[in-house]
Amino acid sequence: MSAVSEADLLSRFGFYRSALYIRDIDTCVASDIHIGLAETLYRQGLHFPLHEEETLIERFEAILDRFNPAVFVLDGDIFHAFDRVSRSVVETFEAILATLRSECEVVLVTGSHDTMLPAVAGGTVERYDRGGYTVVHGDRPAGDHGTLVIGHDHPAIEIDMARFPCFLYGEGVFGGKDLVVMPAYNPLSPGVTINHMQRRDFLSPILRRVDAGSLQPVVEVDGETVVLPPLAGIRRFA
Repeated sequence: MSAVSEADLLSRFGFYRSALYIRDIDTCVASDIHIGLAETLYRQGLHFPLHEEETLIERFEAILDRFNPAVFVLDGDIFHAFDRVSRSVVETFEAILATLRSECEVVLVTGSHDTMLPAVAGGTVERYDRGGYTVVHGDRPAGDHGTLVIGHDHPAIEIDMARFPCFLYGEGVFGGKDLVVMPAYNPLSPGVTINHMQRRDFLSPILRRVDAGSLQPVVEVDGETVVLPPLAGIRRFA
């Protein structure tokens, strides 16, 4: 099975702290922020401080310093809870927006968890199209599109008994167009191990139409970006 070289992929994209930088359009994307996940875990009995706001903002600041994008797209599931948004969640959200808007334009793409987002933020969109790229959350079919960037499935890969959040890249795999699947941005989300997943195992209707074995995982290991072979090849040696 053919694979895209690491050099070719990195000439087009930057991968850092679970965010994607699209060099062609000077745009960063982060998906599945899940603001309020720490609050939910606390209500479920995890009674120690998780410092969610500080952690999320520190990551955003590092990404801004690395790429200095003109646009930053938050690609859905910005909030964690479907049915409520507490004052602390709103405060964290507003602090994140202030951090990003001090440096660039911000686009809010809604996801399946974001029923409350339009009431809190306004100006949300279901997709963002620019320069041959289409950013959608991935919980709905995409329609006409450019190179697709989606979230929703929280991919992670297991390597030598360690789990790493990962991007997935597929060249020409969806309607002849390329596909990038984002990991969950919130580090409290453990991710879903995709080593042996088939198309039927994914949540996204987009990914359920893709040959999962053709997707290449991209991971960050000790600050370095590593582009792995397609999943079909990894499975043969697992």
